[in-house]
Amino acid sequence: MRLVCLLALSVRLVLEVAYGAYVGKGTGERALLRQILGRGVGQSLLFLLDAGLYAFELIWAIDDQQQAFLVKVPRTVKLKGLKTLSDGSYLALLHGKIENPETSTPDQGRTRWKKVSMLVRVIDSTIPGFRPVRLMTNILDPNITARELVLHYHKRWDIEIAYDEIKTHQCVTLRGQSPTTFRSKRPDLVEQELYAMLIMYNLVRQLIAQAAAGHGKDPRLISFSDALQHLLEAAPLMTALEPDQKAVEFEVLLAVIADCDIDRPRRARINPRVVKVKMSKFNRKGPTDKSEDRDIAKELKIIGPRSDTSTELAIKLEYSAPTKNLTALIIIATLAVVTARIPFEIQT
Repeated sequence: MRLVCLLALSVRLVLEVAYGAYVGKGTGERALLRQILGRGVGQSLLFLLDAGLYAFELIWAIDDQQQAFLVKVPRTVKLKGLKTLSDGSYLALLHGKIENPETSTPDQGRTRWKKVSMLVRVIDSTIPGFRPVRLMTNILDPNITARELVLHYHKRWDIEIAYDEIKTHQCVTLRGQSPTTFRSKRPDLVEQELYAMLIMYNLVRQLIAQAAAGHGKDPRLISFSDALQHLLEAAPLMTALEPDQKAVEFEVLLAVIADCDIDRPRRARINPRVVKVKMSKFNRKGPTDKSEDRDIAKELKIIGPRSDTSTELAIKLEYSAPTKNLTALIIIATLAVVTARIPFEIQT
């Protein structure tokens, strides 16, 4: 099963979920995200999307619902810079295609498209020692600076922590089996197990949020595994108590949960790009490759508009050799088109 969740990062509550088979048409992450967006997801949300979820029709759907988005975009996305802002970000025009419901005929399997344009704000930033990162958003207010948006985007990683809490801590077994292997053999019962798992996770997270609010703490800094263990221990006792006693014990339970601080909070750090097993282009991990504490907020640099946002670049190749030796020139010109994707002119 492949699962895509919409998570409220401030309290780590699952707001929406879409799922499908692990393989097959229409079961990819983007297709599942389209299902979530098609249901309507409330108002005043800021979607933090990974680069793998970038697609023009998806961010258009988010903007069409009057929601905000902040997404990491690949370098292949073509942008036309319009205006540079004082904080180093710049406004650009993004072109794409969306489905035209007036001319499409889904019953006949035909989808018609129309070309549209979208005004976005682009932020190019870098941290020393790493590749530049490009973010795109429809938040055009210059009072919200590019630095604030880049630092806020790092909170997107919290959804990976939520998945770890579900799969590693909530669903763990004493016998060492795979934590998220469902026991049911029928598809409808597998769905039942999935919803039971997510409902229980939200219930635990709601209690953590309630405990944090009552004691002036951040719910993200309370240990999920410790809170879950206290709930498991308190459940038999709470079931046997009278209603008036249960209310008192519940307040005690919230105080205990609020005291479950994470013993090692997340630190602003950067890990070296190395691997334990040599299976990629990164170097082999050695004893000197350790996590390095970094002040990301201080080292972050807004690059500003890059030259690849312009559409008026050109390559001029001059060659004066005889015609029979034009093979090298053709190869050079072809490489220029493939690598740079910009217009070129050949003069002999």
